[in-house]
Amino acid sequence: MANPASKASQEPSGVPGSAAAPASAQHPADLAALTGRDDFLLELGEVLGGRASVHPADSIEAAIEQLSHARHRRLLVIDSRDTGEVRNNVERAAEKIPGVVILVFAEAQVEKEIAAALKGTKVFAVLPVPVEYTKTAAVLEAALDDTEQANAKGPRAPPAATELSADAPHGMRSQLPLRPQTSAEPDARRLLLWSGVGAGVLVAAAGATWFLMHGKPHASAPTPTGRAVATAITGHLTPVAQPVVDTSIVQGRVDDLLDKARRAMFQRHFTTPKGANALVYYRSVLAADRTNGEALDGLRRVGNVLVSRFTDAMDHSQFPVAALALATLKVAQPSDPRIPTFQRRLYGGEISQALAGNHAGQAAALLAQAAQAGVAPAALSGLQARVTQLQQSQQTQNLATAVANSIRADNLTGPGGAEAELARLRTVAPTATTTQRATQALTEAMLAKARQDGLAGNSVEENRWLATAQSNGASASDIAAFQRQLATEEAGAARAKVNGLLARARARIESGALTSPAADSAAYYLLTVESTHPTGTILAAEQHARSELASKLLARAESEAHAGDAAASQADMTQARQWGATAAEIRAAAAADQVALRQGGQPTGADLMQLAAGLQRVRYTPPSYPDRALSERITGEVTVQYVVDKKGVPRDVRVITARPSGVFDRATLDAIRSWRYKPVNYHGHPVDVPVRTLIRYVLPN
Repeated sequence: MANPASKASQEPSGVPGSAAAPASAQHPADLAALTGRDDFLLELGEVLGGRASVHPADSIEAAIEQLSHARHRRLLVIDSRDTGEVRNNVERAAEKIPGVVILVFAEAQVEKEIAAALKGTKVFAVLPVPVEYTKTAAVLEAALDDTEQANAKGPRAPPAATELSADAPHGMRSQLPLRPQTSAEPDARRLLLWSGVGAGVLVAAAGATWFLMHGKPHASAPTPTGRAVATAITGHLTPVAQPVVDTSIVQGRVDDLLDKARRAMFQRHFTTPKGANALVYYRSVLAADRTNGEALDGLRRVGNVLVSRFTDAMDHSQFPVAALALATLKVAQPSDPRIPTFQRRLYGGEISQALAGNHAGQAAALLAQAAQAGVAPAALSGLQARVTQLQQSQQTQNLATAVANSIRADNLTGPGGAEAELARLRTVAPTATTTQRATQALTEAMLAKARQDGLAGNSVEENRWLATAQSNGASASDIAAFQRQLATEEAGAARAKVNGLLARARARIESGALTSPAADSAAYYLLTVESTHPTGTILAAEQHARSELASKLLARAESEAHAGDAAASQADMTQARQWGATAAEIRAAAAADQVALRQGGQPTGADLMQLAAGLQRVRYTPPSYPDRALSERITGEVTVQYVVDKKGVPRDVRVITARPSGVFDRATLDAIRSWRYKPVNYHGHPVDVPVRTLIRYVLPN
């Protein structure tokens, strides 16, 4: 036969009108609790049994503010463990809140110390913590009654369940152990306490609210590690971890298990610690006796606590806490009709939170789990559409970012490059603005490549990049604009190059470097300028530089003629003709030659070349083949320049080029210096004739 539910384990409503409610419960009160401990709030709530509205406060200012606006009787509870200014707080509250009744809770080992520190204040009583249920209930009852007459009559006498401490200050009570009650005394206090157990569950919600606001761990509802955040990768749903509920069953006699369950309920161990909580004990009783009334009623009361936890957690968007409460409720009361509604609400909140944080993968995983849990798709259809939209948006953005990163890495067409990423982006979102911007960025990068190759003169690569840009979305107008810009840039680059070359040429003319060094002279830079424009085209600045170079060459030729350096003078005359020296300028130079001849100088003119060709050598000594070169079978050649003077003797003999260098130089110079020529006359005057000759060294057969 099923055991009837024990009255000691049932939860009377504790609301006004209840048969078990004392007379004082008909007069509501407001209680501010200055504490930082949610377990203390729960203990206080159970003792009160619904006879006061509890307002948690984290500072004396907050408590004063709350009670200043209270419409009912005012009661202030101060937990001395959370403040080092107990006396100051008591005095401030008594000053600011007329008629307030103040209770102070202190740890047993410092209770007397706290009482002494509060001597002379308006404290109604000092009570120990941990809370002693019966003592505290009796004092609270007296304090609640006292609030009705505090302003008019002053403090009332201590309750019968307490005694005054011998060393307590006047007007303040320090709670001492209760006298044993006789069997003849009406146990009204005990009846009051049991009637308050059920209502204490309602007050526990206030403690849970405080916990959610302040983030401190709850004694009977530890925060789980939370649901694992899903990897936000479109198309891959990482399951969100579900909270773990204690479903263990313990063995034992039914009466023993019920006794443990009662103690667990009294200690608020509704679902924790693991293996030793009211939920486990009541389920273990039902495992042995499926119809046990007390166990069924106990699970119902545990379910009410879990519903309160769930509601408070959802109100504060604490979804891990709500998920654990709901999962535990399914174990405690699997047939509770509110579970489907709670489930929809939880999944809706979690998915909305994931969407707000742009976690598309997590939101999609939660949607899948909601469907597996039996939530109707229609209930979450709006969220489904938002999840799909966010997934597409994130995938589009990820691909666009991949295109941009590849462009920055200069990987435009290679494996995994921007071209391949853009193709995927077009598949996902062909008309999206993001896709259009990515297309424009890639084609601009490809046209930049074409421009670079075009300016470098690499037409093959230029055309390849143009074709690639067109295949990736560059329009005909884009190509036309590119070509116009390239032409403009090429023309500008050409002008800049010519101007630079002309500037260098002018600088070399001023420094006297007219024809040498070979790659850094005025003549070299002017020849380079000629190669940059069509044949026959001469710029004004270029013409001016050519004329200036020709004049400088003629002037130098005259100086060389007067100095007797016929070869150098001849070379400069030839260069002057190349750079545009006029016939008149040449005739003037010839006249200077005649003057030089009459003065014993050296003429300049084209005839010197003919004179050199007609030289007659009258003595010749062949160069000796160096022994080392002969033994090592080395061949080579030497170009030599010298002047045959007016007596036919070679002078100023020097090597111009030698290959290999230094092997045949000495033999060549010694041989030429021994040669003799027939003197040459020019217009009846002996002259020096410049000569350049090449001597080759070939091994004998």
